[in-house]
Amino acid sequence: MKNRYIKIFCIAVVGAFTLASCDKGFEEMNKNPNALTDPALKSMFTLAEIYVDGQDFSNTRGNNLYAAQIVQHFSSLGGPGSKYTYSSEYSAALFGETYGKGLNQIFQLMSVIPEGPENSNMIQACRIMKVFLFQKLTDTYGEVPYFEAVKGYNGNIFNPKYDTQEAIYNDLLKELDEAGTALDAGKGFVGSADLYYQGDVARWKKLANSLMLRVAMRLSKVNPAKAKEYVEKAYSKGVFTSNDDSLVLKHDAGPAGVKTNPITSSWVRNDLNGGESNIKFSKTFIDLLKNTNDPRLRIYAKIEATGDNNPANQQGLANDAKEFPGGDKKVFSDPNTSTVLRLDAPTLIMSFAEVQFILAEASVKGWNVGGSAQTYYENGVRAAMNILTIFGDKVPAVTPAEYNTYITTYPFKSAGTEAQKIEQIITQKWIVLLFNGFEAFSEYRRTGYPVLVPVNDPTGETNGTIPRRLIYDQSELITNAANFKEAIQRQGLDLMTTRIWWDK
Repeated sequence: MKNRYIKIFCIAVVGAFTLASCDKGFEEMNKNPNALTDPALKSMFTLAEIYVDGQDFSNTRGNNLYAAQIVQHFSSLGGPGSKYTYSSEYSAALFGETYGKGLNQIFQLMSVIPEGPENSNMIQACRIMKVFLFQKLTDTYGEVPYFEAVKGYNGNIFNPKYDTQEAIYNDLLKELDEAGTALDAGKGFVGSADLYYQGDVARWKKLANSLMLRVAMRLSKVNPAKAKEYVEKAYSKGVFTSNDDSLVLKHDAGPAGVKTNPITSSWVRNDLNGGESNIKFSKTFIDLLKNTNDPRLRIYAKIEATGDNNPANQQGLANDAKEFPGGDKKVFSDPNTSTVLRLDAPTLIMSFAEVQFILAEASVKGWNVGGSAQTYYENGVRAAMNILTIFGDKVPAVTPAEYNTYITTYPFKSAGTEAQKIEQIITQKWIVLLFNGFEAFSEYRRTGYPVLVPVNDPTGETNGTIPRRLIYDQSELITNAANFKEAIQRQGLDLMTTRIWWDK
């Protein structure tokens, strides 16, 4: 991508400041003759796509240190997610960054896109990206500002009301349904400015429907009828059909913070240090893959100090550990810097494998999704193994023979109970959601799987209860106090143990 990201940032920032300088009715008076007056729509669109993936700030603090440790992908001696402690800065990171960057960029772009059929596809894509960000927000915190959000520039609403999760979810499903239908391959789009699918409208349609699957399945306990309705609708409209449809955002190795992977870059730059990182793979994650001879382990993990990625030698850190056993952190497994932790490692935002696992669960529930749970499960495991080729060839890819051995040794539990089948499906989804801690955290709360061992650390906030949400950005108590307090009254105390609407 060469210098594309740098140009995107510069153009989009200039464009945003230009837009902010004009108020309705005073455009001519406020025009700066030296400023960029025509917004660079394609560059603004590209930047919006980058922001959907999040930046270093929220990914390091909210993802790596909180969500991914709560679900025991990773562990750290003093990590807030491992020990369920409260850090205001880390807990609030996703809230502040998503409203301040991602959603702000999308709403700014939507406000300046000229009306007309030639720009319809760009508008629909913005609606889809908006759903990605709002679902992550509401799943992490519960009630959040939605209908009045990010309207300071265009609506003079500086204290937005919080909306119930039920209202938010109803609108997320509506947005995806309408946007997916309105996308039209016969109309113009943004071409190469689309980092996701290079302007392929048909794949954007699949993305809208696949995301609808994810959103709808989240309602499986709180509103199973609506979940079934929209899962079946998404399937009938057309979802991902192969790994080629997976939503993958590519990155470059530099410059840091601009083009690098926002999940891995700060880790590699600041924390890893030849195996000296305090964040290690969790014992829960490593033991599961070791005990099942999972061929993905050599790709995921490495003992950074020695470069050893032999699965037999990998060792995870228990989430309740108060010190490194033996006193040497260098003997514990790190994410593999030759593959998944490269600075330029791509981000797997949503995968074909995840879609297959959602359909497998739907089939277990008896919903009409056109296939058997076993077939979807096996397709999902195969896709989850094969997608790892996006991380390069420094480590051998999983072979068909390895997949066959794995799926034969650990077959789908066709004769098991519904709970056993769903546990097996969600455990595989948990593996493929590595580095997507927020989504794994949501799926754990929805299903209770995989089975995790709670940590009861004296520094924790929950008395040994696995958290059910993160605590809001406490600046809201100052800047938006009345609406914040109203949300708390509806939802419950602003605690890590308060269950959100769909978490039954």
